[in-house]
Amino acid sequence: MSISTDNTVALVLARAGSKRVPQKNVRLLNGKPLIAYTFEAAIASNCFGSIVVSTDDERVMEIAAASGIAIDERPEALRGDTVRAVEVVEEYLLRTDASGQYSDVAMLLPTCPFRSVDDLRGAMAVYRSSGQRIPLITVTAYEFPPQLALEPADGTAMRMCDANAYALTTRSQSIPTRFHPNGGLYVAPLELFLEQHSFFTPHMLTYQMPAERSFDIDYPWQLELAEHWARNLAKGTK
Repeated sequence: MSISTDNTVALVLARAGSKRVPQKNVRLLNGKPLIAYTFEAAIASNCFGSIVVSTDDERVMEIAAASGIAIDERPEALRGDTVRAVEVVEEYLLRTDASGQYSDVAMLLPTCPFRSVDDLRGAMAVYRSSGQRIPLITVTAYEFPPQLALEPADGTAMRMCDANAYALTTRSQSIPTRFHPNGGLYVAPLELFLEQHSFFTPHMLTYQMPAERSFDIDYPWQLELAEHWARNLAKGTK
């Protein structure tokens, strides 16, 4: 499948700092830097007119340059760990006057290394063919029903977030499936993104990805599990 999306700019966000997994974006996953998986999928998908990495990490810049990815050195004010991803995207779009070059903006997170080329092509096909100028995000199902979430009360006590859900059933198979973003892809009409300051709007398109390709790496133990999975994929086993 070939999706013509020359008017879409894709941003890969990869700042240097990571408190939970130091140097996360360049940590090796089956011998390859984590961020390289995102670069390779984005390039091979042929879904984007331009792919840009926003970073302050020299090693990420080296990997990007070797991959043919454009580099945007992130401004100092946007390098902190409390800066929101959409702030980085918006600042780039405004600073580079991207609206004069592109009609759509996409964001890919390097912490989702197992998204496939077909995932990107499939999601962009849905986005393009819908006829609606609204955002699309890739999603995966929650492993455990969020309807049964608990929240802290006093001391060690907890309370049900939704007592009505518990009153109906606690059998997970009987509870409606809910989904969450997985970091694989966010895409929106560029002008709409700038108006809303977000990829999330009341009405959105979604593209569902399976759990095994939605693995999100935020903690060291997740990186260890991902290493095992990546090795199995390389061997052709799962």
